[in-house]
Amino acid sequence: MLLFFACLAWGGSYAVGRYGLNSGSAIWLTLWRWGPGALIFLTYMVITWPTISETIKSNWLKLIVISLLGIVIYPASLFLAVAHTTALNASLYLATTPVLITIASACVWREKVSGFNIIAIGLGIFGACVLLFRGNFQLFIDFRISTIDFWAVISAISWAAYCVSLPMKPRGLSEFQFLATIVVMGCAVLILAGMLIDNEKIPLPQNQTIAASMIYFAVFPSVLAFLAWNYATTNVGPAVASPQQFGPAIGRSSRRHFLR
Repeated sequence: MLLFFACLAWGGSYAVGRYGLNSGSAIWLTLWRWGPGALIFLTYMVITWPTISETIKSNWLKLIVISLLGIVIYPASLFLAVAHTTALNASLYLATTPVLITIASACVWREKVSGFNIIAIGLGIFGACVLLFRGNFQLFIDFRISTIDFWAVISAISWAAYCVSLPMKPRGLSEFQFLATIVVMGCAVLILAGMLIDNEKIPLPQNQTIAASMIYFAVFPSVLAFLAWNYATTNVGPAVASPQQFGPAIGRSSRRHFLR
């Protein structure tokens, strides 16, 4: 159910992003997505720093890599994607991530991929293609990856890499502490990148639509969805989480593998 909730929240981000956040700097839009939650997380980290400092210092490189993939590159490329292509096109590329995650998990973590997983992934991608191409096989044959879809491809790859990197999460951090750490790190990188690349101040919402869209991104696909996804993926493994399989027996072997 946590995986299901996360997918609903992220699915909505394509529509909301295309409708309300389809213009402006992707770096600052990403910072607005994480900024409100980062302030809360930073306060929490300051209070609990004596208990988490050693874990963070000894695992700083892993945490930065995970933060760059999931907090910086993925959402920034998503904003760039929905600004140049349709929400459906962007979601189609993201539909390929279960395959990428499964292959990467098998190569990196030596996780076994069952026949059921392969069938589930295949059916999921087939269903997405039927919906997106409206059942017209010729549209599928004529499909090409255009230059304007480049950022959608980057978004899909970075999300797959983020999911595969989650088993590197330090054991000394709880799910909330882990998310707080990577969000604060990611926001620091975004502020620095925004100042160096865009050379402008943080833009304020220009109307109610943009403000409401930012609130949605800050609450649902950011803090709540990431907490749900991180907890579920850490327990069942990325290859099991990627095709969204919720049966308790399916993730049993992966859970032992990643928590041992």
